[in-house]
Amino acid sequence: MLKRYSSYLPDLTQSWILIMLLALAGSILGGLVSFILMFFFPGFKGWGELIMYPLIFIPPYLAIRISLKNRAKNIGNTDYEPLSVPIDKPDFGKIGALATILLTIPLVFSINIITEPLTMWMDVPEFLKQFLEQVQSNKISSFIAVVVFAPILEEIFCRGIILRGLLAHMSPSKAILWSALMFGIMHMNPWQAIPAFILGLLMGWIYFKTHSIWIVILIHFINNGFSYLITVFYPELPAETGFYDLIPGMWYFITYIAAFIYTALVLHLMNKYYDKTISLKIQPNS
Repeated sequence: MLKRYSSYLPDLTQSWILIMLLALAGSILGGLVSFILMFFFPGFKGWGELIMYPLIFIPPYLAIRISLKNRAKNIGNTDYEPLSVPIDKPDFGKIGALATILLTIPLVFSINIITEPLTMWMDVPEFLKQFLEQVQSNKISSFIAVVVFAPILEEIFCRGIILRGLLAHMSPSKAILWSALMFGIMHMNPWQAIPAFILGLLMGWIYFKTHSIWIVILIHFINNGFSYLITVFYPELPAETGFYDLIPGMWYFITYIAAFIYTALVLHLMNKYYDKTISLKIQPNS
């Protein structure tokens, strides 16, 4: 299924257009369809998020399909062969897939602990508080939307399409930075955007090093799944509750230092022992 998009490698301008289509046209489409369904079928109340979320990806998806269709017509009249790079072609080097997974799971929590001080001073937006209440009231639809749909759809879109395309047009560091920035902006509020930007840097770098879309989906799944479990099993906790509030006294600072050391060691290990990078396959002249 993903193979048909292997030749679609958007540049920076095209990537921003895709993000705007998702944020504006996609949100309007999703909200409109959700409103209509709620109006005519009140029984769907509480399932709006599940209905709306996948729909926001339709406008950028249509733009990609149109671009590929137009390119196919032009290619038919020339001898030009477009560059084709798979969205998923894993290479975990000497570390291997299993060790990567085992290292990645605690890495997600370490990154969250390290980045927490960046948002501790912010107030949680009111609409997010309302969303967390919806999660508690309809656990099944929220789980599907937040823990299943979001990791798969956002990673294919942000890493598999946008980052992979940017790597064909600029240096890896710039490509990862731009894609992480777009990923943060997609969340449309600073309280989520800053952690999303940092996590986007991590996932972008790992995708760049491994060419595995499923490992970044796993990272996203763990991140969202943990937040979902906290929200569902501890509804009495305020929305702004963080590790600082849950880990007492000096133990928080010890945990913070341990998380920093673990993150540094794992990133060093990955950088040293992943043999190949996606950029070598995308940028033959670099």
